[in-house]
Amino acid sequence: MKRVLVVLSISMLTLFSYGQSYQTAIGLKGGNVGGGVAGGGGFNIKHFFAGSNAIEATVGLGRYHFNAQALYEWQHGLDESIGLDWYVGLGGTVGSWRGTWTNHPVYGNTYSRGFYLGANGAVGLDWNLESVLNLPLDIAVDVGPYFGIINSGAWGWGGGFALRYILQ
Repeated sequence: MKRVLVVLSISMLTLFSYGQSYQTAIGLKGGNVGGGVAGGGGFNIKHFFAGSNAIEATVGLGRYHFNAQALYEWQHGLDESIGLDWYVGLGGTVGSWRGTWTNHPVYGNTYSRGFYLGANGAVGLDWNLESVLNLPLDIAVDVGPYFGIINSGAWGWGGGFALRYILQ
């Protein structure tokens, strides 16, 4: 039993101590970065610290709003030979509506001018092209739920696509 626990512990440490091959990447993220009604796109940065832990931030504009999203992510290798990883993340979105806006023709969610706040989750794939094509580029795609807290819909589902230049 002791040997099984040692082998299991070493296996878990190996899996969860995977370190990303880059530390910081900047670029653009499009799609529905705020989740739900806080869609749009914007400037994106992802920075790793402590191995597989990362902070990803996106600042963007939509037709009726400005928003900023920050996610704390845990990233792990899926296929190291081609630079493919998977990740999960949690965070929030904060922003401002430019005017009154109705989200859905059937449900009729109406959002008032001013401040909004929401919580986000994400699960995605991150592909580092530097290890395969020798290009300092990173591509990521994610999806996840959005929960409105202040002046936003009760919940929604969003996602995004990021193209980033690897700095280091």
